[in-house]
Amino acid sequence: MSSSDFEPRPIDTHKPSPARIYHHMITGEVIFESDLPFIHRLYEEIPFYPLWAQHNRSFLGRAVRHMVDSGIRQFLDIGSGLPTGGNTHEVARSLASGTRVVYVDNDEEAINRARDLLRQQDVLETTAMVDADLREPSRILEHPDTKRLIDFSEPVGLLLISVLPWIPDAADPASLLAQFREAVVPGSQLAMTHVSLEDAGTEIKQQVAAGAAVFGDASTPVTLRSRHQFETFFTGWKLADPGITYATDWHPEEPVDITDYARPCNFAAIGTLP
Repeated sequence: MSSSDFEPRPIDTHKPSPARIYHHMITGEVIFESDLPFIHRLYEEIPFYPLWAQHNRSFLGRAVRHMVDSGIRQFLDIGSGLPTGGNTHEVARSLASGTRVVYVDNDEEAINRARDLLRQQDVLETTAMVDADLREPSRILEHPDTKRLIDFSEPVGLLLISVLPWIPDAADPASLLAQFREAVVPGSQLAMTHVSLEDAGTEIKQQVAAGAAVFGDASTPVTLRSRHQFETFFTGWKLADPGITYATDWHPEEPVDITDYARPCNFAAIGTLP
């Protein structure tokens, strides 16, 4: 498949992108001043939103370490977004130097910045950014960089951290995930998180729902789902202990703050292909 078959979402300085907003929540960096009104509006609706993003980032690091400890040495990080500290290849290679990583994103800005970072770090021989979309699994799986770096006869670590909320039900995310499950061998692992309102209190539900509505003005709207819906995305995978839980509660490295308002709004789990 040639690179001309896919056109990434172009950079729009006037319309906020999930990648830029997520990046701001983790780092505090404002990439375009035009994003500030949206950011302020979002934070007014959900004051704890940056904390939620940080929970995701922390879970990503723990998931990568768990997979490396399980023997996995190659990763597909789909919907990786703008690069920040603690990127998958950095975490994995701090534990196993030969780890190979393929990042995937459909946002031109994320693609360009990731490639710049990988070039600066001189890791292009073992790391790549693929311009593709989760909704086109074949492009990801058949991309020359994926084929160059990922050996599908060996276990693969699949990472979809806060990606499915951006995939509407009409795109049939379960079917998309099934294509990746069918492409990998037993021993592969899948890590995902998903924003949800199911376990949130009344006030928090109102805040998160209002915040999700704000994303109607962004380049991609948000789909909220239940615990059961999230669990169905792991069909065919054996969930690791403790199963479907909160991102903060998945093998935490520090005591969990049960008063954390963001905690019950973010389901997480890791599954292994039997």
